[in-house]
Amino acid sequence: MTINKQTIRDHGQHYRPRMACLKKVEAFVVEMQDPKTGVKGTEQKLNVTTIPHVITGQDVLAWIVNKMKVSTEEAQAFGTMLVAYGYVYPLQNHKKLVLCPDATLYRFQTPYFWPSQKWPAEDTDYAIYLAKRNIRKKGMLEPYEQEHYDHLHKWMNNKWDFIVMQATEQYKASKERKKPDRVVLDCQERAYWIVQKPPARTHSAMDYGVNRLIDPNADENFTYDHYRRVNIFLQQAIMRSKVKSTVSLGA
Repeated sequence: MTINKQTIRDHGQHYRPRMACLKKVEAFVVEMQDPKTGVKGTEQKLNVTTIPHVITGQDVLAWIVNKMKVSTEEAQAFGTMLVAYGYVYPLQNHKKLVLCPDATLYRFQTPYFWPSQKWPAEDTDYAIYLAKRNIRKKGMLEPYEQEHYDHLHKWMNNKWDFIVMQATEQYKASKERKKPDRVVLDCQERAYWIVQKPPARTHSAMDYGVNRLIDPNADENFTYDHYRRVNIFLQQAIMRSKVKSTVSLGA
């Protein structure tokens, strides 16, 4: 049997079930960042570098409890969801994607890296990021990053020179930034990729189910033909003869 590839391509539309929900979450995150009524941020030192707009887990938790009028457990579950999706990221233990109700330091992720932007997490972009990080760390990558790096190097060996060239250019460009801006950008990129490319055997909040064929965010415009078909279906359903369950099971 011959399979029509065009048909498969047409059915591969990326309408994600969670996108409509994420829009509401992002409106909440924007409210959390309000300078007057949002979570209060301060400057904090991270490795002798002053980082602006830093928040703590306990402040985030208290703000959610006060805003949503929910229990502490519910607020922590919601806050953990924000961290798991990358809207809020930890500054120190970046692999622990939960909201700790203590003085753990967090920052709000820039909207450029929000899930609703639907930037595809391409392997080429991830390879460039790892190559750039490998240059910065002088080969001292974390174990899971080294595993990804070796796999991508082997798989994309034919264009690895291009990847290294791009990584080198980005590294040189970042050196021209001020150190606080450079550290913040590095944290933002690392937070994005830890969500998109988590370590092996780690649950990812970005795991989706089957693609939808209908956009859940689109406004439905019902035509005359739609109502006509519904009317015919309901008329046939009313006129259908009733059968006892015992007879139906026997048949």
